[in-house]
Amino acid sequence: MRDVPEIVEELRKQERLGNFNSRSRDTCQNTYESEKILSDNAYKTTLYNSENFKNSEGNESYDIGELTNAIENSIMLFEISPETIIVIDDKGSVLDVNARIYDWLGYKRGEIIGKNLFGLPFFTDKYKNNVFDFSMDVIFSEKTLPYELDFTTKSGEKRTGSIHAVPIKNSKNKISGGLIMISDVTKSKTAREEISKLSQFQDSVIDNANVWLSAMNLMGSIVIWNKAAEAITGYPRGEVLGRDSIWDWLSPDEAQCKRNITTKGVTHIEGEVFSQNFETLIKRKDGNIRTVSWDSRNILDNTKNPIGSVTLGLDITDQKRSEGEIKRQNAELKRLNRIKSDFLNVTSHELRTPMVAIKGYAQLLADLSLGEVTDKQKKALDVVLRNITRLNKLVQDILDVSRLESGTMKFLPEDADIGKMIKETAETMQSSANEKQIKINTILEDSLPGLVIDSERIKQVIVNLVNNAIKFSPCESDINIQIKKEGEYVLFEIQDFGRGIPKNKIEKIFDTFYQVDSAKDRKLMGGAGLGLAISRGIVVAHGGNIYVESRVNKGSTFRFTLPLKPVEDIEDRFKKLNIFSP
Repeated sequence: MRDVPEIVEELRKQERLGNFNSRSRDTCQNTYESEKILSDNAYKTTLYNSENFKNSEGNESYDIGELTNAIENSIMLFEISPETIIVIDDKGSVLDVNARIYDWLGYKRGEIIGKNLFGLPFFTDKYKNNVFDFSMDVIFSEKTLPYELDFTTKSGEKRTGSIHAVPIKNSKNKISGGLIMISDVTKSKTAREEISKLSQFQDSVIDNANVWLSAMNLMGSIVIWNKAAEAITGYPRGEVLGRDSIWDWLSPDEAQCKRNITTKGVTHIEGEVFSQNFETLIKRKDGNIRTVSWDSRNILDNTKNPIGSVTLGLDITDQKRSEGEIKRQNAELKRLNRIKSDFLNVTSHELRTPMVAIKGYAQLLADLSLGEVTDKQKKALDVVLRNITRLNKLVQDILDVSRLESGTMKFLPEDADIGKMIKETAETMQSSANEKQIKINTILEDSLPGLVIDSERIKQVIVNLVNNAIKFSPCESDINIQIKKEGEYVLFEIQDFGRGIPKNKIEKIFDTFYQVDSAKDRKLMGGAGLGLAISRGIVVAHGGNIYVESRVNKGSTFRFTLPLKPVEDIEDRFKKLNIFSP
C-alpha cells in the first residue's frame, strides 16, 4: 500500500500540481486544507490527514483516486487563497505558508518556514508576544475571534491585517497544530480612521456651534442635543437624549404651548408646512423665560424619505428686548419731532406776521411815504430792512429744513425752460453781486433740453449757491454759471474764485447748521448754515446729486445734476428718502 508522500511525488512527476512543486514533502504529509468557506468572517475548514483513511482493523484503506484528488485540491485552494495562510505545529513553529505572503509582505517561503512565531520578521517586537499568545490560545481553546494588528513589509511599509486562527486535529481528535489566516485590512482600517475623524469633526462642529442644535426622530424623541442647547435651556444632555418630555419641560404655559414645538417638528417631518423663524417662549430649568427663534429641516434617508428632523434655535431674548427699547425710543423721537415741527410752524407764523408789518412800515419810511427823513435816519432804515430780510430768510430756511426732515416739503413739477430760468436768476443776483463789483457770467450750452422740475425750488438751490459764492469771493472777481447736458442728466456748475474750502471739511459742508468757520462766518457773513443742506435735499428729491470741488485760496465749484427723465410721484418718493442720512 502506497503512503501519501508517494502519491504526492507521483502527482509532481505528472506535473498535475503545476507551480506547487516547491512544497515540502513533509508538509504535504502532515496537513492540507481541502475546503474553505467564508461566511460572516468565520472560516470553516475541513482538514485531511493520511490517518483518516483506515479500515476497522486500523490498516490504511482508501481509494487512490479519491485521495489524489483531495490532496491536489487542497494544495490548489491553499495556494490561490486571497489570504495569507500560515500552518504551525503545536509549538508555534511554521510548517508551511502560501504564496500570498510574498505578494502581501514581500517574504519568500524559505524566509518563513521553520521559524517560530516569535521569530517571524514581519511582526514587530511590540506584537510578537501578542501574536503567539493569541494564536496558541485560539488554537487550543478552539475560539474563532479575529485579532487585528500592524505588520511591516520587507521593504519597511506598514500594513494592517486581521488574524483568524483555527486548530488542526489528528485522527485521535487531538490538536496537533493550527492554521493562521491573515486578511489585508489596510485600506478598510484607513477608511475607518477617516470616517472616525470625520465623525469626530462633525460631532465637534455640532457641539461647538453657537446656536441651539438638536435633532429628533419620527417619534419626537431627542437624539442630538448640543452644548448651546444645554446653555440656553439649562438641561444637560443626559436628561434630554432619548426623551420627548423636554418640550413639556420647556413650555412656560401648558395651556397654550405644551408640545407646541414637538407638534411643529413632527408636522414638518411628515412633509407638511413648517414655518421658518418660528418664535416661541421657553422656560429654562431655573425658571427663567427666554425667547427662541426656530428653523427646522428634514433629515432624509437614501430613498428621500424623512427619518427625523434637525432644529436650529437662536436665543433672541436680548434682541427682542433691544427691539422693544428701540421701538419705544423711535416712538419717543417721532413724538418729539412732531412737537418740534408744530413749534416751528407756530413760531414761524408768529414771527413772520409781525415781520411783514415791520418791513412794510420800514419801506414806507424809506420811500418817504410817511414824510421826510434825514440821511442818518435813511441809513438806519436800510439796516432795519436788511436785517428784516435776513430774519425772514432764516425763518424760511428753518421751515424748509423741518419740511425736508419730516418729508412734508411740497413740490410742484412743471415743464421748465432751463436757459430762461438761469438768466432770470443771474439777473436777480447781480444786484447783490454789484455791492462787491462781482460779475456773474452765464455759459449755456446750445439746445438745452427741457426739464420737468419744480422751478421755484431749483431757483432756490441756484440762489443759495450763487449767494454763497458772492459772500466768499473777493471784490472785482467773477462767478460763472455753466449749464450743459451730460449723458442722461443736465449738469449745473457754479464756480467762484474765493477762499475755497479745506479738504477735511468738504464732507461736512452739506450738513445742517455747518459752516467752515462758524464764528467768523456768522459774524461777518450772516446765515445759519442751512442753505447747502436745503439745496442738497431739493436736488436729491428731484433724483439728482450735488457735490463740490474746492482748493483753498483758489475757489470752489459746486455741481449738481438733474435727470432728463422726470421723477414720478416726487413727493411720495421724497417722503421715503432720508435726506440727511450720512
